[in-house]
Formats: sequence, structure tokens, C-alpha cells
Amino acid sequence: MTKTNFPNGIIAPFSVAGTTVPSLTDNSGGTAADTIAVIGAAYNQAEVRNAIASLTAKINALIASSSAE
Repeated sequence: MTKTNFPNGIIAPFSVAGTTVPSLTDNSGGTAADTIAVIGAAYNQAEVRNAIASLTAKINALIASSSAE
């Protein structure tokens, strides 16, 4: 991915010059997947946990990818 430099040391999309973005710790108790399932009208804690786990996994993959460049 090509990074774009903006004023004030901001390097889009993931970092500020000289700053490391740490990975998120997933304490949701859910199971990560490549698909965010529909969260139904009735509250279901497992659906929410799985969505949070999936988003956390993808964010961490983006952080790792941007750190490798």
C-alpha cells in the first residue's frame, strides 16, 4: 500500500511519524471470522462478542501490515 504524506508528520493511513500503533487486545470472548454477521433485533451477546473479535482481528492485521512496510 502506498502511504500518503500529510503536513505535521502524519503518514496516512495508519501512523504518525515516530509513533508506533500497538495492537488491540481482544478480551471480547468472541470468535473472529472474515464475515461480520448480522446482529439481530433481539440482543444476543455472542453476536456482539463475535463482531468485536472479528473487527479487532482485522484492525490488528492492518496494524501489522503497516508496520511491516
